[in-house]
Amino acid sequence: MTVEEMVQKVLEENFSMDVEKIPECETKTPDYYARHGEEQYLIEVKEKQSNPEVVAGRENALSNGNIFQIAESIQPKSVLENIIRSGKRQISSFAGDDECFRVVWVHCSGLSYEAVREQVVAGLYGSETVVDWGKEDGFAGTCYYFNESQFFKYRSEIDAVIISCRNSEVQCCLNNHSPRYPRLKESSLAKTFEDGLVDPVESEKLGKAFVVDGAVDRKNPDEVLSFLQTKYEIDRLMVMPMEHFEAHTSVPDKPM
Repeated sequence: MTVEEMVQKVLEENFSMDVEKIPECETKTPDYYARHGEEQYLIEVKEKQSNPEVVAGRENALSNGNIFQIAESIQPKSVLENIIRSGKRQISSFAGDDECFRVVWVHCSGLSYEAVREQVVAGLYGSETVVDWGKEDGFAGTCYYFNESQFFKYRSEIDAVIISCRNSEVQCCLNNHSPRYPRLKESSLAKTFEDGLVDPVESEKLGKAFVVDGAVDRKNPDEVLSFLQTKYEIDRLMVMPMEHFEAHTSVPDKPM
């Protein structure tokens, strides 16, 4: 089953959507047009596979009885930003009005897929992990729009990005800067997700996240931190860079 076929199956069976494959033509088009009642969706499917050099390095290490380690910083990467940009272009070239929700679906199928998922989210929201180190029970968690973000940049063109992984986890990231955000957050798509729905507005209301929503230079971290300290009345706030680590090893088969 291809990734596109998997996505169609999930949309039909888990989201109860009527899904039509959009025929390919000379101009760029999204993969699917889907409906759920009065709701309409244009969906472009992308896949992020492993770097072949990383796969070869893993196989070489394991074949020699060594442990293969992966360390990834949770920061946006140009290759992932290009995937989102490409999906945006294919949807925008086909969308004729503002009625359809515009969704890019990214499937992470390679090694360290969890790191890739987190890197995609970081690029969409320009997010960082921030810590109030002035209090023992101070805030420690995600700050959305700390950096420049693809969701703000493409606010008229992408309403949501769905990220799926090899382990069957699926996450839906809502673009709260989209003009269709109020409708999308009440849609059947959003309501089908529970813990897998990412909505900065609701997370901030629940005290689970910070949001940079003012006119601030996001290329200047000190200015952003100053804005947050004023907004949330915090004296000491710092960015904590996050890393993803994993190790692979082979276990020889033993005769029973």
